[in-house]
Parts: sequence; C-alpha cells; structure tokens
Amino acid sequence: MPVGDIEFPVIGNDALIPVLVVPHILIAAFVIGMSLIAPVSEYLGLVTKQPHYDRFARNAAKFTILIFASGSAIAITFVLMLITLYPVFWSYLQNIMFWALLAEAFMFVGEIILLYAWYNAWDRMAYRKRLHVVFGFMAGLFGLAQQTFINVVGSYMLTPSEAPATNVGATFLNPTFVPLNMHRFVGNLSYVGFLIAGWAAWRYLRSTGENDREYYDWMGHFGLLWGFGFLLLQPIIGYGYLKSIREHNPAAFDYLMVGEKSWLFNLLAIELAVMGVAGVAYFLHRLRFAVRPMPALRGAAAGALGFMAVFGALNAIPADANLVPQIGLVFAGGERTQIPLGDMYPWKYIGLIGMTFAGLFVLALYLRATARGFHWGRSSRWSQYALILVAATVVATMMTMGYARETSRRAEGPGYLINGCITLDQKITPETCPPVTGGSL
Repeated sequence: MPVGDIEFPVIGNDALIPVLVVPHILIAAFVIGMSLIAPVSEYLGLVTKQPHYDRFARNAAKFTILIFASGSAIAITFVLMLITLYPVFWSYLQNIMFWALLAEAFMFVGEIILLYAWYNAWDRMAYRKRLHVVFGFMAGLFGLAQQTFINVVGSYMLTPSEAPATNVGATFLNPTFVPLNMHRFVGNLSYVGFLIAGWAAWRYLRSTGENDREYYDWMGHFGLLWGFGFLLLQPIIGYGYLKSIREHNPAAFDYLMVGEKSWLFNLLAIELAVMGVAGVAYFLHRLRFAVRPMPALRGAAAGALGFMAVFGALNAIPADANLVPQIGLVFAGGERTQIPLGDMYPWKYIGLIGMTFAGLFVLALYLRATARGFHWGRSSRWSQYALILVAATVVATMMTMGYARETSRRAEGPGYLINGCITLDQKITPETCPPVTGGSL
C-alpha cells in the first residue's frame, strides 16, 4: 500500500481529524485558561482573606487535573492519527518544527508535574501559602508556554515564512504567530471565564443551602468578570490577526471575508452579540444587589445595554442576501442583492467599536460597584439563565473560530496543509515551498 493512502473507515480521514481536534482544543483551552485563573483566585483569597476565592481555586485545581487526563489522551490519539494517515505531511512538519515540538513536550511534562504538586500540596502548604501560590502560577506559565509552541506550528501552516526552513528564528516567528498567540491567550481566559459563570449558574439554580447559593452567586459574578472583560479585547486583537492573514495569505482572507465562508463571520457576529447583550444584562441586574444602592449607575448601565443591542445587531447584518449558499440559504437574488448596512466599512467597524466601548463603560460601572460589595444569594433565575446562555455561546464561538481558521486552508487550488507547500492530499509543491537551505527543495 502506498504511503499515505490509508483511509479511516466509515467517516474518512477528513472527518476523523476534527472529531479528535475539537474536543481536544476545548479541553486544552480550558486547562490552560483555568491554570491561570485559579492561581489568581488563590492569591486574591490570600490577600483579601475572603474564603470564596480559596474554595473556588481548590475546586478548579481538582477539576482541571481530572479533565487534563482526557485532553491528553485525545491529543495522543490525534498525533497518532496524523502520523498514520498523513505521514508525508507529518514527516515534513516535524522536521521543520522539531525544536518547537520538543519544547512543547517538555512544557507538557512540566505542566503535569506542577499541576499535581500544586493540588496535592494544598493542605501541606497551608502555612506557606505564598509559596503554594507560586507553584500554581508556575503551572499556568508552563501551560501558556506549551500553547505558545503549538501556536508556532499552527501559524506556520497557514502563513509559512519565506525564509529557508533551516532558519529557526524566521520559521518560528512567522507572520501570524504573534497575533495568533495573543488571540488564543485572551480567548482562553474569556472562554474559561464564561464557562465558570455558566457552571456557577447551573449549581446556583440547583442549590438549596444559603451558603451554597451565596457561593455560586459570587462564582457566577467572578467568572463573568473574566469572560466579559477579556472578550472586549478580542475585536482589537482579532482585527490584527485578520490583517496579518490578509497581508501574507490573501486568498485565505478573501475566502473567509468575501468568499464562500463569509457567512462564518456573520455567525461569529451573532455569537458576539449574544454574549455582549447577555453579559451587560447580567451586570445591570446584579447592580440591584449592591451593598450601597446606585440608581444612577443602573440607569447608565441600562442605556449601555440598549447601545450594546443596537451595535450587536448592526454587526450581524449580512453584506448581501447570499447567507449560507452551501445549504441553500439564499434570498432575493443572493449576491446580486446588496444590503448597505452590511458593508464592512464603515458599518462593521462602527458596530465593533460601539460594542467595545459600551462594554467597557458597563464594566467600569460594575467594577465600581464591586469595590463596595454585593449581597450574594439573591439573584433571579433569569440572570442565571443568561450566564448559562453565554457559556453555551462561547463554546459555539470557539468552534466557529477554529473552523474558520482551518477551512481557510481550502482557499486556493487544491487546498493546503502547509500553505503553498503540501496540499490536502499530501502532494509537495517544491516550486512554492519555503527553501530548505538557500536554494529550493
């Protein structure tokens, strides 16, 4: 059998990889984000002497360790499938990215050791709390470094450097590495924050004890601060990432923004609008339970909620009536029917900037009220449903963005596993591959 001609039964190779990658990415992003948020929470508990922080950090560490094993098993299976089903691609990639993959493996081992040490030493280091917090932060930094080296690989596949493949520095610092790394760092923290809020809301609705209701009410607030706060950075960072793709892989940019897959960004705009409106609505509701009543702040937050809804709706307007042609969702002549308010310039820019400023305004008001404290355990059921909604939406958003980036590889010609170098059917195109040395392959 020729090398690379193995076909996975029933679902095929093309479907098998996303089946493995999607759960792995969701779990890995959770582990990395939580291993950064939980030590911060433990440190805040040390500084403020509020037990909620330490309780959350310890439970988060325990759950992270439990889910870590599942994510690792899926990752190992994924690599095995790449080696088996895509041997030409894997052989080429692992030779170019040897040092990045080796460093990633060491970071992985270090993260495992420190995560388990951090959790297992919780009681033993109760009187050396500052040192224990350091263990937690080190585990988070190892996880962040591991993700950074993987981002080197992922960004290179989409925008390989034009320098020789043996030029390690230029290969690793390829055109989209920095914006992708920033995008995923901020995205992980936002993603985990929204999941924390959603889980807390679920537990709040099921709790009957006063102490548990107060704790989960606080936990929902804590998670949403992380989720919503870092979400506000994504339009700026996302713009920078897309700009890098446009400059160094224009076919992929056009494919996503004005081509067959442009509907993905309309879907992403809807998801951002849901998270933005639901988040602001929760903050507005929570201001009712501030220790010191603030009617003026609530009035301002209510106005910002209206602006958030308007700007979110503006972002979601499509450019034409050709909504999702792949499934036949086309109206009134499709591409021939242009929708003026759906143009990227200036309307989408106005929508994104408006959502960002409205969100920052409400967040500032809410943090001011947070400094004076809230009465916990009194939130309404609908506010908890809002938190569950943002948690479900952020998972869909992660999948949408991941699919958008990976499907952009099909933008030109046969589609590429490594842009301009190895096609989806593992054919090497030496005339356009980055040179191995100063010459060509």
